[in-house]
Amino acid sequence: MVRAPFNDPDPVSWVAVYGGAALVALSKALGRYGEFRAAVTIGGVVAGLIYAVPGVLNFVDFGSFEELFGDMTASKPYVESTREFGGLMIVLVVLASYVKR
Repeated sequence: MVRAPFNDPDPVSWVAVYGGAALVALSKALGRYGEFRAAVTIGGVVAGLIYAVPGVLNFVDFGSFEELFGDMTASKPYVESTREFGGLMIVLVVLASYVKR
């Protein structure tokens, strides 16, 4: 059996969201920015944030900040959700700054 070279249980959705954000940033840099493309990507980011909220709430209840920098284990799945939430918040701020301008 071939093992995947990644440890993310749902890589396709995250590649789509972060890839979409990268395409919006690239289009902005090339002067081909489109608000519709940014709006669709923001929708994906917000969906990802909503998806990650239960894990973040578990982190607030049971986790510690040191765990965010360690390995994710099956007994602490909230670590991955909290990391994703942080990354998505950064992406949301950047995309919102594009829309505001």
